[in-house]
Amino acid sequence: MNGTYERPLPRRQMEVVTVWYGYALSRWCGPRMPRFSSPMVSPWNPVLAQGMAVDPGAPAPYRDELWCDRWIAEALLYGRKPYGAFTLPVEEALRWFAKSGGTNLVYQARAEGDVVRVVAGTSERYGQLFDLDALIADYREALPKELADREAAALEEHRALSPALSYVLSEPAEELFARAALSVRGLTLGYPPRETAARIAASAAA
Repeated sequence: MNGTYERPLPRRQMEVVTVWYGYALSRWCGPRMPRFSSPMVSPWNPVLAQGMAVDPGAPAPYRDELWCDRWIAEALLYGRKPYGAFTLPVEEALRWFAKSGGTNLVYQARAEGDVVRVVAGTSERYGQLFDLDALIADYREALPKELADREAAALEEHRALSPALSYVLSEPAEELFARAALSVRGLTLGYPPRETAARIAASAAA
């Protein structure tokens, strides 16, 4: 088996498993959020960007230590993620810069020895990229009111902003991103809101 498998659970919950040739790479449970969808949001985004594997000894798609960085770089070029940070060897980074010229991507890069660290994001606004009204409605149904109000406000604040403006061109870009609300970070990385909502609830309960 290869793919993403979803199973509805009681109390409006959902279980999602990503599978690579019969081996599970990730498994999580979260609230159902049926209104929101986007081609830039996928259960594979966190899996492939973070090198997840339930059993580290099982076969997985990760071929070397920079495999996830290469995947993030490619996903950005082809519109599968709105934002990401990656590290590549100099020659690969230069080829990426050349390919990014015909896209809406904005990036910052710095050399670190024989590799280059790149932070990149689309210049399109969040309100153009995503149906924020549907997402906010889903969060209001999935989370307690206080948490939902907080995350809804953070998403509203980003409606006229873009990943490039907020988390690439602003300094210090990666630190600012790390301090953003979880709902904004998850959406900006193309992570499923169901997974993000589960993290928000868990963090509040801790």
